[in-house]
Amino acid sequence: MCLASSDSGLRLSFANVGDRDVTLNLGIMMANGKVQLPDRVAIKFTDAQGKTRLFHFGDKRYPGVAGRLDDYLVPLRAGSTYSLQLTLDQFWCQETKEFSIPLLSGNNHLTAQFEGTGANAVNLDMPGIKLMNFWLGKVESNTLTLRR
Repeated sequence: MCLASSDSGLRLSFANVGDRDVTLNLGIMMANGKVQLPDRVAIKFTDAQGKTRLFHFGDKRYPGVAGRLDDYLVPLRAGSTYSLQLTLDQFWCQETKEFSIPLLSGNNHLTAQFEGTGANAVNLDMPGIKLMNFWLGKVESNTLTLRR
């Protein structure tokens, strides 16, 4: 997993460096895949004053769920990469009630975290999804330094 800055925020890339194809469960999808929320992604943030806290993905455009949920599945062939475009205001810290990652003057450090799981939203019309070859485990990206 690699975290990099981009023109519009952050780019988080997942690379399958193994020799087997796998499936990632990045979070949830709503509206039959029209809304994809990678809520299995978090950012460990250390601000320029040295204070560290964990920010979780949370797109403010979708504060609640009123309908069907599906797993946000990404098939990742061996040797392939999948990238997400993210912004600092898509993350929130439950502990401090901050609803965006606040860059302070100086060096700020961000490390992405992901925990792979199996299927969580198994609907009646898709029971076989739980049999897919999911990547399971925890991984951290490189630490990205952003200077403000």
